[in-house]
Amino acid sequence: MHFIKARTQSDHGTALVTVFCAVWHRQNNKLDLLKSHYINLRQQSVDVRIIYIFDNGDMPPEWLDADCYVFSQPLSIYEAWSAAVALSNSLFVMNLNMDDRLATNAVELLVGAACASSAGMVGGEWLVCFDNSHLDEPFKAPILTASEFAPDWPPRPRERLRLGSGTGERGTFGPATLWSPKMVGKYYPSYFGDGSPIRSVGDALFWHVFQQKNLKTIRLPLLIGKYFSSPSDQAEFRANQDNELYQR
Repeated sequence: MHFIKARTQSDHGTALVTVFCAVWHRQNNKLDLLKSHYINLRQQSVDVRIIYIFDNGDMPPEWLDADCYVFSQPLSIYEAWSAAVALSNSLFVMNLNMDDRLATNAVELLVGAACASSAGMVGGEWLVCFDNSHLDEPFKAPILTASEFAPDWPPRPRERLRLGSGTGERGTFGPATLWSPKMVGKYYPSYFGDGSPIRSVGDALFWHVFQQKNLKTIRLPLLIGKYFSSPSDQAEFRANQDNELYQR
């Protein structure tokens, strides 16, 4: 598998935080999602370095001022994230899905908590969205009041539903967490022991390894972002053999 460093971000080279994202070549409305995703990151209240991983030879659009790496073959999301972590050089990193959006002050809150506490990972809560209305609307992180948690998975549409990140119900710290590669290691689980690619349980495996290291974690009681839930479109809901391979 080969990659070409397609473009380097024109500034933000000394940012404390790198936010990275996989741009899947078969993603519906790929360029529209990419544009609003990029704008969302540029609206952050603190400096961030941005890494996008493109697969299957896709090239980034000319307007995209970010660090862009193009891989020649199709990648799973975890292969793309693993590459991005290896290519990052910031003190902290975050992964953000193409259809999720951060509050404009989310990175500032997360990195502030990490620096103040020496935590290896910091997460927050997410408001679950079931349509695309959240993609282009900037917002700040509020407290958790006026939101509810329900354990259903996949989430069932309801008003003001939060994901339940880092509270133990699903063993999740959120769809995007801020963490220290120096403490955890510059990797992300992307293959099982037999070489099979991980399709849906990479986050759970990552958090399991993190917990084994006994590193400090912090959960902010804030809605730091909006998480898009669509069982018909998202990779984590597609049929695969991850659970069977995980049990081996």
